[in-house]
Amino acid sequence: MSRMTVWRCVSLLGVLGGMTGCNVSEVEGAEESGTLESAAIVGSIVEGDYVIRSAMTGKCVDVASGSTADGAKVQQWDCNGSNAQKFHISPTSGGYWKIINIASGKSLDIMGNSTEQNAKVHQWSYLGGNNQQFKFVGRGNNQFSLHLRHTDMAVDLYWGSAVSGTEYVQYPYTGTANQHYTFDRVDGGGTTPPPSGTGCLTRNDGRTNLRFINRCSFPVTFAGNNISGGDLASGQEACRNIGGTTEMMLTKRYWGFRKGEDPGFEHHSLAEFGFNEVFYQYNSWDWFNLSHVDANNLPLKIVPYDLSGGTTCTGQTRSCPMDMLANCPDVGKLRNAAGQVIACVSRDRDNPNSPVAKYFDAMCSQSYSWSGDDAGPMAACNAEDFDIVFCPPN
Repeated sequence: MSRMTVWRCVSLLGVLGGMTGCNVSEVEGAEESGTLESAAIVGSIVEGDYVIRSAMTGKCVDVASGSTADGAKVQQWDCNGSNAQKFHISPTSGGYWKIINIASGKSLDIMGNSTEQNAKVHQWSYLGGNNQQFKFVGRGNNQFSLHLRHTDMAVDLYWGSAVSGTEYVQYPYTGTANQHYTFDRVDGGGTTPPPSGTGCLTRNDGRTNLRFINRCSFPVTFAGNNISGGDLASGQEACRNIGGTTEMMLTKRYWGFRKGEDPGFEHHSLAEFGFNEVFYQYNSWDWFNLSHVDANNLPLKIVPYDLSGGTTCTGQTRSCPMDMLANCPDVGKLRNAAGQVIACVSRDRDNPNSPVAKYFDAMCSQSYSWSGDDAGPMAACNAEDFDIVFCPPN
């Protein structure tokens, strides 16, 4: 039985109080302020330096307080770019690897060489023990589970908690998101690094520009109902101008898919917008959300950029960075000719109690999970430009 907890946060769409959204740990990190990190998520592991993130929370594996001591706590923490969150991964033998913290030079290790469930992960001087060696099992969408050599149990974020400081333990593999991780290569290897700064965006030009960024390890085709689409290699970006910053544009939708594997109409994760709307005292504001009302096929994120001098977009990032295909309920699985799941489809979009809607709701509180889900996913601010990120790290 999975020990992963599920939650959602509920906020009122308070017009008079302003749109504060629903700030949860899934979107903590550098991109919330409209900046991008220089790491690249990888689809395979080779020797190198990595940041390791929980697929469930987007937070980083971290040695507490940057300690160099044997027995120091290993925990999840907000990603901060420090060496306490960087690990050198190198092969040992038989398909296993050691994971050495850059700051301390010490290994991830199961405490006391224990074979018990819930034994803690900490750091220890590397001695070559089987409790210090891991194999990486690909779970789709650039995510991996980590299995100890001495027990074959998975490294597990304890109870799936989103709280910073939560420890990691070993536990039998259950397939839940708190046992899945992404690896960001930070030593110059891996896939092409994604853009930094604002890239192809032209800021403060009185125009609304959308920047599409591919952080997947595979090529992505992007599209929308008021733009010309295109293809993005891993790490590439493309910008599209859609009009002026006061021009009302209603019901605009954007999506993407693995190049050559379009799941078809109403089978995509959607970034939805109403640009420059007038609503009560909110003049020319942008309203936007992520939608899984119809389906999920790719992790997706929206990052708004304020008009010059503005602060209304603070906290309005929306992100669902986790892989939702691996554990999609059987009734929702859409497969390609090779039998691979390429979308998780909600065939009863108006029913909050359908298996797929309940699954979407549990996986990400930052998106619409069914057609009437109005309690928190919507965001609003007076923005100029936006990033739409495929396979975001957080």
